[in-house]
Amino acid sequence: MTLQPHPLRALNSFFFSPVSVSGFALMRMGWAAVVLWYGFGELMDVMRYFSDAGILPAALEHLAVREEFRFTLLDVVRDPGDVLALYLLLMAATVCILVGFFPRIATVVAVLLLFSFHERNPLVLGGGETVLRHVGLLLMFAPVGRGFSLRRLRMQWKQWCMKKTLPPPRTIHVWPQRLLLWQLIVIYVASGWDKLLGDMWLSGTAVQATLYHSHFARFPVWMMDVLAPLSPVFSYATLLFEFLWLLMLLPSSLLACIGLRHGVLKRTLLVLGIFFHGGIFLLLDVGSFSAAMLVAYLGILTDADFHAVRGFFNARWLGGKKPSRQIAVLYDTYCGLCTRAMFTLLILDHLHRLKPVDFHDEELRKKIVPDITYKELDKAIHIRFIRTGKTLKGFEAFRTLSWHLPVLIPVAPFLYLPGISRLGRRVYKRVAARRKKCKHESCSL
Repeated sequence: MTLQPHPLRALNSFFFSPVSVSGFALMRMGWAAVVLWYGFGELMDVMRYFSDAGILPAALEHLAVREEFRFTLLDVVRDPGDVLALYLLLMAATVCILVGFFPRIATVVAVLLLFSFHERNPLVLGGGETVLRHVGLLLMFAPVGRGFSLRRLRMQWKQWCMKKTLPPPRTIHVWPQRLLLWQLIVIYVASGWDKLLGDMWLSGTAVQATLYHSHFARFPVWMMDVLAPLSPVFSYATLLFEFLWLLMLLPSSLLACIGLRHGVLKRTLLVLGIFFHGGIFLLLDVGSFSAAMLVAYLGILTDADFHAVRGFFNARWLGGKKPSRQIAVLYDTYCGLCTRAMFTLLILDHLHRLKPVDFHDEELRKKIVPDITYKELDKAIHIRFIRTGKTLKGFEAFRTLSWHLPVLIPVAPFLYLPGISRLGRRVYKRVAARRKKCKHESCSL
């Protein structure tokens, strides 16, 4: 007989179990990037949209804004110059959030200012702004500074210098993720229900009408003519996708009856959502909505999701074999520049493919690269693919590693352009020759 947990203990576990902060920290950065991108797009119209000198002066404000449950600093700040200064402060705060510079304080400032501008003139807003406000409100109360921040980077560097290992991801309580997931379910189900109240979605013509709408369409009519016959398929698929989110509310026991698990179901919905919102973004100009929804997806990612993504890509790379750290990077722990370079590589190693190896450790050196002498290893960084035995060094090693570090993949093809190899080798040779002048805390190359 299985003992059931006490209701209060179960409730505490449901809301306050520790989860990795990585998902919410990524959402923080994505949220800042979206606000910054679309915010700069409106920079030239700030005084026209949000100040008393614009299209909605104080005397007409009551016609467009609600009287209750309203917060905006622009009820007090009305001068066009002051409004512009507040808007620039919002942009500065989002930059701080993006790079992780005092992210908790910057998040509070940015969210309060975002609410202030949105409440001042809702006539220029859309669904994307609503999602950004919901996400921002959660970010205000969640300890999002524990991941992907400058303070966290300093902590990682300190441990790397002392132990040559990186600390595990920090954790937060799970309640922000729960609230965010419920918010996504409400958004999708409410949207689906609203669609059912009309005729166009049920008749399959809604997507066709949107594709031809001059306000939303990104492409000329002849291109939309190609997609229009698929309108019924897109319309019914949209309804199905939105109501599928209700399954996330079912307990694990009921999902098991239909052969599903919450983790697999969530990842399936997220993949479908990427195609759904990605398609909307490519075909239609709907403001920040698609970007805001994709950013919200980041906040519900857990360690299990990151592990599943790494497992998927690493298993394909290894031909279906069990993923493991398969690229040994042999570096000089006595060299400050090499130590910093190895630290940077590990920070960027989101797929967990790299295995740092101190070539001064004779036992490890003979185990991994018995055919390479100590003198050769001291001249340049070497990498060895453990599974195949392939070895590269210097610039060629860095160029190959760039394909295995997701952040550097967009740069990798440019490293093969004519002349880049020769330049890269010359720069690397020059740096390698003077690298021992670089200490852990400063470099004098």
